[in-house]
Amino acid sequence: MNIFNNIDLHFAKFINELADENDPDLFLASALVSNAAGNGDVCLDLGKLAGKVILEEKEDRETLSCPALDIWLEKLKRTNVVGKPGDYRPLILDDKNRLYLHRYWNYEKTLADAIKKKATDDIIGLLAKPDANYLKMLLEKYFPDITGERSNLQKLAALTTVFKRFCIISGGRGTGKTTVIAKILALLTEVEAKNKLKIYLCAPTGKAAAKLAESIRNTKINIDCSDERKKLIPEDAYTIHRMLKTIPGSSGFYYNADNKLSADIVIVDEASMVDLALLTKLVEALPDKARLVLAGDKDQLASVEAGSVLGDLCNRGNIPAYSGRLYEELYKETEGSIDIAFPDSKSTSDKP
Repeated sequence: MNIFNNIDLHFAKFINELADENDPDLFLASALVSNAAGNGDVCLDLGKLAGKVILEEKEDRETLSCPALDIWLEKLKRTNVVGKPGDYRPLILDDKNRLYLHRYWNYEKTLADAIKKKATDDIIGLLAKPDANYLKMLLEKYFPDITGERSNLQKLAALTTVFKRFCIISGGRGTGKTTVIAKILALLTEVEAKNKLKIYLCAPTGKAAAKLAESIRNTKINIDCSDERKKLIPEDAYTIHRMLKTIPGSSGFYYNADNKLSADIVIVDEASMVDLALLTKLVEALPDKARLVLAGDKDQLASVEAGSVLGDLCNRGNIPAYSGRLYEELYKETEGSIDIAFPDSKSTSDKP
């Protein structure tokens, strides 16, 4: 059975024609990167395939093998259709021997830069830093510590959302993600009581958006806050496409990098289902001041299109850890008055 479909083969033929070459190794790389994108991967790791047999010999075909890595890289680098990161070429080859379609490399770079900026920026959106004792009181009200539990990860997520513009809340079914989201929104409306926050709830599909809206409506009834605060927590949720306003006949949106969505907080539920391209367009449409919270299960419901963004952001497959920098920043911001019990796996890394 052939591993390539017609799109892969036509794309590889187009790349060879564009390069004005008839190189089987360029053809193979182009077909493989197209096939990888079709299977949900944003890039092709040449190192993992180099020298390996792709298809075994049969009566109607010869063995199909990938060339040795050094030979493959040399051939790709000397063509005019393969560039390095930052070049405007159909294919991009990075220094880790990963081959990208240009659009996916551009999406990944844009999204990574935006998330790094949001994750590392200092407190934003507040007229003044919240009083540490007042914040401590609010956290204890909304996220009381559980007897016998050293780490209160819900409190940590809430505190991170107060002082950072980017936060991920990952957990399986029944772990209370919706309750945490509703409480975080109540907390933020109290912390920023002087500001009329514009809050959006969204999800990748209509079914997920409807479920989120219903869960928030049911959850906020039982939150320990005033009715005035509860009214500030939205009860409607959008699909991401509806929130950004799809432009008929186009892959673009009304709200984009040049026309920002007027938002202070955006919550994305079922974020594991959001592909790389859509999440990039969402982040581009957010103003610099806006907080972005991604919620979902990093181990389930992968996106249909290319890019398992939530899983990658959560470093899926590795033991989760919190950086020493985050601990130090939150300790400093709260003037040491709030007991932040990080998990034992707290890293001393300087990465956010």
